Amino acid sequence: MPLTERRYDRLAVRLSLIISRLVAGETLEMQKLATEFDVSVRTLYRDFRERLMYLDLECHQGCYRLRTGAGPQGELDVLTFAYRAGLADIFPGLDRRLAGALLASDGTPCLVWQSPQPITATSPLVFYRLVSAITGSQRVLLLADGERCDGLAPYRLIFLDGCWYLTGELNGHITVHPLATIHAVTILNTTFTPRKRLSQLTTQAGFIRALPHFSCIREVLSLGPSDEEPGRTLAQ
Repeated sequence: MPLTERRYDRLAVRLSLIISRLVAGETLEMQKLATEFDVSVRTLYRDFRERLMYLDLECHQGCYRLRTGAGPQGELDVLTFAYRAGLADIFPGLDRRLAGALLASDGTPCLVWQSPQPITATSPLVFYRLVSAITGSQRVLLLADGERCDGLAPYRLIFLDGCWYLTGELNGHITVHPLATIHAVTILNTTFTPRKRLSQLTTQAGFIRALPHFSCIREVLSLGPSDEEPGRTLAQ
């Protein structure tokens, strides 16, 4: 992944976590945040001054929090959703004022257009349970077409060309399941810690474009000498 993409991913994750904590009512101390995100305090101050300026914040002795009685949370909910879903960059200068204007509109002032394509049907309950499991870092029991995955660690849901895909990890290997093939999801009581490199992989453009072909790629990679025809090699 190019250096600029890695920096963008780290920034997007950092901002989304900061916003969600502030909305949850936490008071954030700069020095602790700097240690947690492995950035300088100066970088964090820049985040708050320039990138989070739309939030109604108060600062006291190096600690930030949402101002008490800051008003309706609708705009903050929209902003949090936009950042966490990776949609914030679509809207130029997305801030609390713009979010408020969009919410106050009776019509549809903005339209995000995609090429017409059928949307693959997905169970709302399956989708909700997977989002909940990803948010809580909880393993799941997943039943898909001809497959049972017990203890799967769900990492991210990705929408591509009209289809949702679940990316995760099972027995140390990355997995990809089209949501249309998933019939049932049970959230387990066991939690997991996402592997950083695998989590970053699921944000890379090349990986995302390959999602529809993942099962074929996995099958090719699993071929061994016993799978080859006698007297032939894969290179022949």
